[in-house]
This record gives sequence, C-alpha cells and structure tokens, in this order.
Amino acid sequence: MNRYEKAKQRIQNRFYEVAIELLLEQGYDALTVAEICRVADYGRSTFYTYFKDKEDLFWAILKHNLAVHDAQILDAIQNQTSPQREWTAWYMIFQSVPFQRAFYQQLNGDLSRRLRLWQREHLITTFEAQLRAGIYSLLIDVPPDIGARFITGAIMEVLEYWLYHPELGDAEVMARHFFKLVFRQEPPS
Repeated sequence: MNRYEKAKQRIQNRFYEVAIELLLEQGYDALTVAEICRVADYGRSTFYTYFKDKEDLFWAILKHNLAVHDAQILDAIQNQTSPQREWTAWYMIFQSVPFQRAFYQQLNGDLSRRLRLWQREHLITTFEAQLRAGIYSLLIDVPPDIGARFITGAIMEVLEYWLYHPELGDAEVMARHFFKLVFRQEPPS
C-alpha cells in the first residue's frame, strides 16, 4: 500500500470505529452523520468522500466483517470434508454471536431493516457460490440457489432468535441444534 492508500484506510477505519462506538451508545436510528463526523474529527465532506450516507457506512462495516469472518471460516475448513466442514463453519458462526450481540441488537430499528436485507442477500449470494464451487455440500440433490436461500434464511432466523434468548445455550449447543435440523444427525466430533 502506498502512502495515499494507507491514509485512506486510516480515515475509513476511524469512521468505522466511531460509528460502531456511537451505534452501541445511541442505537442506529438515533445516530447522525454529523455526530459521526464530530467524534471522528473529520468534516462532512471527508465523510461523503468515502460514504454516500450513514447506511452506506454501516453496510461497508457489515461487508468488511462478513468478509473477514468468511475468510477465517474458509481457512479453518480447508482440509475438512462434508459434513465436518459444515459443522465447523456453523459452529464458528455461532461462536461469533456473543461478541456481536450488542452490535446486531442496535440494528433492529426501522432505519436498519434495509441493512439486514442487504446482509441476507449478500450471505445468500456468497453461500450459493460456495455451494456451486463445492466448498460446502448439503448432501442432498437440491439446486444451490434453493439450498443457499434455505440455509441462510434458517441460520439468520436462529441467530436472531438466539440474540434475544441467550439462555437457550452456548454456541456449541446452538450450532448442534442447527446441524441436527439440517443433516438429521449428530455433528461429527
């Protein structure tokens, strides 16, 4: 990275950090671009150089976090076969929830619904491509577009429910339930 790219990355990261901090304090719906700029110590023109609006900023944050987590999962499963591969991936997804709980709970207002829809479509597209590439398998003959929608919708619904009901169990318990629902067997050990 050259000096310009490093500076650009530093500014974007500052906006990410401040946006997350303020989101956790105020909630998404109450948060404004003006407040983000004030705390980040950058002007609105700098903000709009990088992002269209608040929604664009948070979508960039979500996409970045999804890409980082997906890369970690792909690295962890590279030497595994199905269904061990799916078990590991789903377990890692459920393990990430306690750390993200407060963030996602703040994205549950009227203004953040579109972000959640974009996240869902992004995950469906990513999982469908991974199914087509043979990275994952559902061990049944179902078209990848149908399988991706089913798994993504189901896991998002279970994750969201668990966000508000952590008493249901820890990450392993929840991943175990999900694996058994999909594969109708106990997860590999």
